[in-house]
Amino acid sequence: MSIDGTVLIAGAGIGGLALGCALQRAGIEFEIFERASTLSDRGAGILVQAGAMQALRHIGLDSLVANAAHELWCGTAKNVAGKLLSTTRLDELPAPTVAIHRGVLQSTFLGTLENSRIHTGKAIAGFEQDESGVRALFEDGTPSSSGALLIGADGLRSAVRRQLLGDGAPRYAGYTSWRGIAPLGGLTPEHEILEIWGRGLRFGIVPLGPAESYWFAVANSAAGEVDVDSRAAVLQRFAHFSDPVLALVQATPSDRILRTDIQDRKPVRSWSLGRVALLGDAAHPTTPNLGQGGGMAIEDAVVLAHCLSSSVGVPDALAAYEARRVARTAAVVNASWQFGRLAQLDGRASCWLRDLALRATPRSVIERRLREDAHFSLD
Repeated sequence: MSIDGTVLIAGAGIGGLALGCALQRAGIEFEIFERASTLSDRGAGILVQAGAMQALRHIGLDSLVANAAHELWCGTAKNVAGKLLSTTRLDELPAPTVAIHRGVLQSTFLGTLENSRIHTGKAIAGFEQDESGVRALFEDGTPSSSGALLIGADGLRSAVRRQLLGDGAPRYAGYTSWRGIAPLGGLTPEHEILEIWGRGLRFGIVPLGPAESYWFAVANSAAGEVDVDSRAAVLQRFAHFSDPVLALVQATPSDRILRTDIQDRKPVRSWSLGRVALLGDAAHPTTPNLGQGGGMAIEDAVVLAHCLSSSVGVPDALAAYEARRVARTAAVVNASWQFGRLAQLDGRASCWLRDLALRATPRSVIERRLREDAHFSLD
């Protein structure tokens, strides 16, 4: 049995678009409302890991995404001196891990959706609900839209979450990040994620193909700092890192480098009430240390669509959705937070001990955790 009525979706980010794709495949009516006036392709890279790729397989989109992306076979971490800290295999998981332009992933989802279902320049400010349905209220004061349920996929500072949970501002992790895509390839192994760890500093390199590399830089910092020149700021902070770090940053136009303070929220036990629920960053924003944020939103979308198509009503569907997703996503949020605290240590002695512990950790232990994270099921 499927839900009788329209699913209203706040936000046309990765999670909202993935939900639209999953609902469309399930034959469930939906409408997507996006705050921005246009769906910009601005952004850097994103990992779609094995769990999310398995979720996409359930809605017939895994091959489309894989064909538009670059497959990754292993992950390696080194210190600034070039000493190997750890290495793990990604090509032995139940589905590939791929790197892709965020805009390309967005376009892939958009290419499968009916354009009439997506409404830009429509910011949902709140909602009203009763036993029979829910009404989305818009910031511009235009008439509300009614549906069977409302899904808040409107990001870290979700307006839907604000009304639903009222739990205040996100928490700052203590570090900021810069991200960019450089028109350079071949500076690192073609199918390898490389991270270079320093004291309170990290730099990551993810190949997007033979001619492009996605990179990210992470530094301990006070919240709210603003760069006059982002490229100069990264080059100054990472001046003691060697190539290919400096070459990648220098090859990236400053106006194409994105700076974001890293924030998340502590996991909650429930993110739904009545006919309203949350998805992706609105439900469980996570630090990017494990590269799971976008993938978890995709998994949410596929599971939610499955629950809506197989439940007898909205309460049962949302209960089933939470039962499948709350514990899994909470584990990722907590693990990513702890990983970030370890990775961003800045004391000489603490970093020496950290690096020693990483080198001593058997690969089998790391890969067992990767296999656990890669597990995906609709049940």
